[in-house]
Amino acid sequence: MQIGSRFTEYGLTGGFFWICQLFFLTYSGQAKTLLSYLSSEQLKQQLEQIPSWISQIGSTAISALAIIAVFVAGLLLDLLAVYFRQREMGVFQRHLVRNSDWLGRLIADHKAYCEADYAEFERRFSGTSPATDMRPRLSISLFWNRERRQRYVAAVKESSGWNVARAYERLWSFFASYVLVQSGSSQLNFMVDQYYLWRAGRGVSISLVILTFEVWFLSFVYPLIHMRPIEASFLVSLLAPALGALAIIITLETYSRLCFTLFALVYVTQDKRTVELAKTAYSASPD
Repeated sequence: MQIGSRFTEYGLTGGFFWICQLFFLTYSGQAKTLLSYLSSEQLKQQLEQIPSWISQIGSTAISALAIIAVFVAGLLLDLLAVYFRQREMGVFQRHLVRNSDWLGRLIADHKAYCEADYAEFERRFSGTSPATDMRPRLSISLFWNRERRQRYVAAVKESSGWNVARAYERLWSFFASYVLVQSGSSQLNFMVDQYYLWRAGRGVSISLVILTFEVWFLSFVYPLIHMRPIEASFLVSLLAPALGALAIIITLETYSRLCFTLFALVYVTQDKRTVELAKTAYSASPD
């Protein structure tokens, strides 16, 4: 992991998150309350009574905490970005279908590791998942019948996407590792740039999703904060859906670009590997 790049990413996404929160506080009117409190004469008198050296230490500590808050927010956004994984798996599946003609050879050559995951992913997204048929009904017998309990847990995992998520992660890791190892290069700048762009895009998107939920909440409590009904209607009908749609578009577009790059590199690497093996076999064959 490149620490410098990761801190830059967390700084950008965390800063964007706090900008969104500032926008929300401003629109909801809470920013005015905060500013009025900070500019109050009572607070100024209390600050004047504090010794200068303590005030300097306090200012330094506040600055350090603000920086930490930005990076921690970026880290939490990265963790919460799993919210988009289901949609990203749909994009990944479309790329698998588009490249199925040549991917079959790669999967067959490494079937010990990825054939089961590939089949699981294909089965789930082809619409033939038997999760609904195999799921037993919740009943009192589940408490003492071990077999029914195990079947129920397996069915719940199947319907929740647990198995296909694990298969998706292993396939993605396999493709990336294949390119990295077989290409013989650790400086895949083109793919790395797309990868960091996707991660930053997910951080920005999850910030917009959080802002969307806050806007929805604000629209429902508008009588408590004296918001006009027309403003609440604007929040519900225009602003919140626009923010949600923008978040999804950013995530899926950046991820689709990453998948295009990943599958192109896998194809080129496999083709190069095939040519090298053919040359080796030809040179080893007797004249």
